[in-house]
Amino acid sequence: MAEVVAGTESEDNMSMSLQDLLGSHSHGGRRVKRKSVVEEPLVVDKVTLQKQRRMIKNRESAARSRERKQAYTVELESLVTHLEEENAVLLQLAADRKRLRLNQLMECLIPVEEKRIPKRMLRRVNSSQW
Repeated sequence: MAEVVAGTESEDNMSMSLQDLLGSHSHGGRRVKRKSVVEEPLVVDKVTLQKQRRMIKNRESAARSRERKQAYTVELESLVTHLEEENAVLLQLAADRKRLRLNQLMECLIPVEEKRIPKRMLRRVNSSQW
């Protein structure tokens, strides 16, 4: 019988050592699994990886946004330059046409001699009696 008891103790020791290895222990007659230390770093690593991925995506998105803004700014600057050149041409054309029209009007005018306006003089009126 001593062998049976000794055999049972060795089995209990073996089972306990297996339980310890598996990460669970007996608590008031029921087995409760312990959170292993290995899982927490995995969770932290997973969260960290998600944050890093999000940061990378945000950086890439920001870079694309800056590129779009740069392209839009270059396009607007090009448009401004083109419109300024067109405006200068149109202003010159308007000035040329105004000068031409003025010359045409001056050719069609009949020269008018300016008449002298007589000086206003005070006149004596006999309407009142002295």
